[in-house]
Amino acid sequence: MDIYEVYVFCDECNDSHDMSICISLDDGPVEKESIGSLYAGKELPPGIRRLINHYAWCPTTRRMFTQKDNNQIFLVPIGD
Repeated sequence: MDIYEVYVFCDECNDSHDMSICISLDDGPVEKESIGSLYAGKELPPGIRRLINHYAWCPTTRRMFTQKDNNQIFLVPIGD
């Protein structure tokens, strides 16, 4: 099982932010990939599905936000 950091694109400042969340997956990507492309045509696993409603912090706007677009939520493998 591999571990991934979760990043989300902020529509307000046009930058990606670390959600300070790590998840473990058996079938995760080898490099940074959006959950939209990774799970295209497949049902999202429950742990991934919860990311859609999880709040992220934007240091630029200093506000919390959610990203509903699966193509704007990214899994980034944590190196050894």
